[in-house]
Amino acid sequence: MQEQKSFFAPPFLKLFIPFGLTYFLSIFLGSANAIMSPILIETFSLSPINLGFMSSIYLVFFGITQIPLGVMLDRYGASRTLAPLLLFAVAGTIIFAMSGGLVSLALSRALLGIGLAGCLMSAFKGYADWLDKEKLPIVYGIQSFMGGLGGMIATRPLAIAFEVINWRVIFAIFAVGLFIVAGMVFFIVPHKPAKTGTERTSVFRQFIEMISFAADRRFWAVAPIVTVSQTVLFTYSFLWLGPWMRDVALFSEAQAGRYLFFTSGGIAAGYFLNGVLADIFKRKGWLSLETLYLISGVLLTLLLTIIAFGEPLICAPLWSIVMFFSAMTMIAYPLMRNRFETGEVGRVLSLLNLAIFVMSFFMQWLVGAILELYPIENGHFSPIGYKMGLLVIIILNLAAIIHFCCNKRYNVS
Repeated sequence: MQEQKSFFAPPFLKLFIPFGLTYFLSIFLGSANAIMSPILIETFSLSPINLGFMSSIYLVFFGITQIPLGVMLDRYGASRTLAPLLLFAVAGTIIFAMSGGLVSLALSRALLGIGLAGCLMSAFKGYADWLDKEKLPIVYGIQSFMGGLGGMIATRPLAIAFEVINWRVIFAIFAVGLFIVAGMVFFIVPHKPAKTGTERTSVFRQFIEMISFAADRRFWAVAPIVTVSQTVLFTYSFLWLGPWMRDVALFSEAQAGRYLFFTSGGIAAGYFLNGVLADIFKRKGWLSLETLYLISGVLLTLLLTIIAFGEPLICAPLWSIVMFFSAMTMIAYPLMRNRFETGEVGRVLSLLNLAIFVMSFFMQWLVGAILELYPIENGHFSPIGYKMGLLVIIILNLAAIIHFCCNKRYNVS
């Protein structure tokens, strides 16, 4: 239902304020491990593979939850779906704050994955239900920008907070914040309007339809580039970039924190500008969404190659640009929205999210497994291990780019 025609009027703000806060908290809680990894390793005596496993559990359950999430969004709407899910995240944050070992850490990350799985997709679905279709690229960009801000706060600012307040107390405070935001989502966000044909369709039928989208060439023409590019973002900004800064570039904790802050700034800029630039380029006839999407994937791959083979101290600042172009590939979401009907959007976007987070889980774990193959020297993981992990991702990026170019007939909005 397209009720709202302009930005920043009350109907838009009723969507943006709750959804923006939920996505801010989602990315903050998801990416905090990158700056917290030394604390977690010291407190719980975690090996590289255990650290990767514990962190990637979040991505596993985040991805699995996308399957029922898509059906729930199309059937019940954004607010009624997201608010109950956030209560799982509240429980996960409390357990994380009270964790005593690997098992409780893994349980907390699983609950966080379930609880935060709907933050972005619920927002996208809510905007698609209530806002004008032509405004969605820039609205999606503004929404995603809030996640970028969450990632920025989860770097050096969070490290400074740890110097003043115990990390367990900080996460207990965020559990309270999550509970408050869950209430905002339920009571402020408009509930799904009038009954639709989607609601009259059985849940089983909707689930089968969602699975059928996985065989749709319109879906797979777009999905590979954003899947691999977002894997870069979640694998490194959520965990392995902090250790890379310390083990490969040999930065101090303070230096690593500053670089992570700027890298998260690149994510925030990419999240915001992917919608803004797409809107400008499309209106002026300079670049189509598809061309901008492809260019982002190509430049991301080029920069990763430079980092893999270049001098670490020189390449460290390039991570900010890598994350910028990784976030720019979020253009895939309005591209998907343009290819499917409104009643299908929740399931299609959730299916895309599933692909992204399954791949991200695999890569986050795989980097840890690769590092486990090399000896730890002077408390640092092997730079060769980090390089091998990057090479795997570079190859996947190249395959995704080639696939997109070979499916041009399915890539016209």
